Amino acid sequence: MNILLAALSFKNGDLIYNRNQIVSTIKEYNNKVDLILFGESFLQGFDALTWNFEIDKNIALSKDSKIIKEIKKLCKKFKVSVSFGYFELFDSKIFSSQIVINKQGKIIFNYRRVSGGWRIKETDDHYQEGTLFSTFELDNKIFTLGLCGDLWNEENVNIVSNLSSDYLLWPVYTDFNYNKWNNVEKNEYAKQAKKFNKLTFYVNSYCLDSDSDEIAKGGAAIFKDGMIINEIPSGKEDVLIVKI
Repeated sequence: MNILLAALSFKNGDLIYNRNQIVSTIKEYNNKVDLILFGESFLQGFDALTWNFEIDKNIALSKDSKIIKEIKKLCKKFKVSVSFGYFELFDSKIFSSQIVINKQGKIIFNYRRVSGGWRIKETDDHYQEGTLFSTFELDNKIFTLGLCGDLWNEENVNIVSNLSSDYLLWPVYTDFNYNKWNNVEKNEYAKQAKKFNKLTFYVNSYCLDSDSDEIAKGGAAIFKDGMIINEIPSGKEDVLIVKI
């Protein structure tokens, strides 16, 4: 099984651009990989929400939205699985979620971030977190998934480490200065990943909305036993393909 970590660009609030990034990656790599993994809230962009529910309910998307149905059809057509983050609208609530669509175009997993770091503290009850971790099967392999800050909580770490899976997907939005990530922070993430007792796939997006160094600038890594066994640096768009 080949997994592609897509440390690619999004634009906040530009659904068409972000959708096209997913579509073009599917079309370019479908015959080379089995799963394409994008970062947290990739579809709308991490800073796409206004924290006014009357506005944000039109930014968030349901699993049955037209654009997700389109991506499902592409997965089936090109026989490739894809996972991406999005702001999910469900029952008048908004979640930071990560969807997994398999090669048959079926949604097999929809994870909702359990930690609150994706939103401002002043939000009302329309903005919610998920409550649990679980596993899913893809190509006869068992995965689990956590978003960004979910996996820095020790109680969550204990839950994840005890799940019966061999692989952990860790899509994030991190805004470290890319030099700091490349020289310091990536090693801290490798140490944290050792606690999960699973081969861990980390991917961060590249935000195009600002030239600031203090914004997501990509990067991807494979962590095993506290070590980085493969990576692409932060600071540019790129993809990392790994065979498991």
